[in-house]
Amino acid sequence: MPMRPNNVIWGTLLGDCSFHGIVELAEQAVEFLSVLEPWNRGNYVILSNIYARDGLSDGVARFRKLMKSSQIPKAAGYNFIEEGGDIHKFVVKDKYHPKSNEIYALLKSPLD
Repeated sequence: MPMRPNNVIWGTLLGDCSFHGIVELAEQAVEFLSVLEPWNRGNYVILSNIYARDGLSDGVARFRKLMKSSQIPKAAGYNFIEEGGDIHKFVVKDKYHPKSNEIYALLKSPLD
C-alpha cells in the first residue's frame, strides 16, 4: 500500500474481520486502532463480539474487563419516540419517565 494505514483503513479491516470471523487479523487491527483512536470503545466491542461468536469466552472476559477499567466514558443508548405531537427520550434502563412503569409493563407483556 503506498500510504501508511490510518484509523479508517484499520477500522474497515476490523469490520471485514467481524463479517468473515477472522480473529487473528481483528486482534492486529485493534492493536493499531488502540493507538490511533484510544477513546473509541467500539473497536473493543467489535473484537469482543468476534470472540463471543467464535466461542472464545476468555477473550470476551478479557476485553469486557479492559473496557470496564478504562477511563473512557460510555454514553448510554437512547431512543426518541414521537407520540401525540410530543417527543419522548428513552435512555437505557431509564426509570425517570413519568410513564416508565406502564411502558415496562407493556414491554414485558406477552404478544397477543
